[in-house]
This record gives sequence, structure tokens and C-alpha cells, in this order.
Amino acid sequence: MTGPSDAALTALSNLSAGLWRIQELLELLTYRLEVQHVLIETGRTRWMGRSTREIEVVIGEMREAELMRAVDAGPVCELLGLAEDTPLSEIASAAPAPWDDVLEEHRDALTKATQELSLLSRSNSAMLEASYRAVQETLDRFNHTSRDSTYTAAGTRAGGAGRHLFDQKS
Repeated sequence: MTGPSDAALTALSNLSAGLWRIQELLELLTYRLEVQHVLIETGRTRWMGRSTREIEVVIGEMREAELMRAVDAGPVCELLGLAEDTPLSEIASAAPAPWDDVLEEHRDALTKATQELSLLSRSNSAMLEASYRAVQETLDRFNHTSRDSTYTAAGTRAGGAGRHLFDQKS
């Protein structure tokens, strides 16, 4: 019984290296989102712009890494007789040992990382939305008298022309 060809081993190694790169980027993105979470929680808005830019850079790198992973998966799928768009779980099932376990471990790690990122991202979004509403309500209190502050059926503020703490004319 012969083992995988040199071409197959090279293709599997390239795919694994690409998956490692994606895992590293997911870990970096998790870190960046956790930093942003702390900034939001503590009200340290001075660094929010920088934090957002750093997150965008990592997301851009992830897009590139994902494209490279798709390129790396092509030869593996071809050598294993699979369609180009075959999911990683099926590639792992069709791969020879020990690559089947290696690819399955990559899949498990990527799944776990994306679930963690999803929760963290939703949490940050919710915190940012709550902060925005609190600031908006505070500004509205300064700019409207209490008799002018009503809500519409849609839940948004409706106010008439009332007295304002700040001059609204430019």
C-alpha cells in the first residue's frame, strides 16, 4: 500500500499552513475586539477610532487569508477527487492519515474561534448602541423641556419647537 504522493503532501501542508494563518488572525481579531470591549466598558472613547481601524485591518488580512485558503484547498480537493467548494469537514474525512486528524482539528478550532468572535462582536455592538442611546437621551434632556419630550408610536423622540439649552441656529 503506497502513501500519499509528494504533490498531495505538499498540497495538504499548504492547506494546513493557510488554516493556521486564519486561526492566528482569528485570535488577533478576538484580542482586538476584547480591547475594544474594555474601551467601551470603561468609556475610553479616545482610542475607539484606532481600535476600529485595527479591527478593520485584521478583517482585511482575514479576507486575503481566506482567498489563499480557497486557492490552497483547490489542489487538495482535486487530488482527493472532491469538488472545489467541498467543506473542510469533508476534505478532512477524505484526507489520508494523519492529515484527516490535522484538518479536523483545524475545523474544530476555527468553529470555536468564530463562535467566540460572534458573541464578542454582538456584545460590543450592544454596548455601543446602549452608549449611543444614553448620550442621545442626555443631549435631548439638555435641548428640550420635559413637556416637549414625547415619543412616537415607533419609539423615537418627537419634540416640538421648544426652548433649547444650546443655540440650534448656525
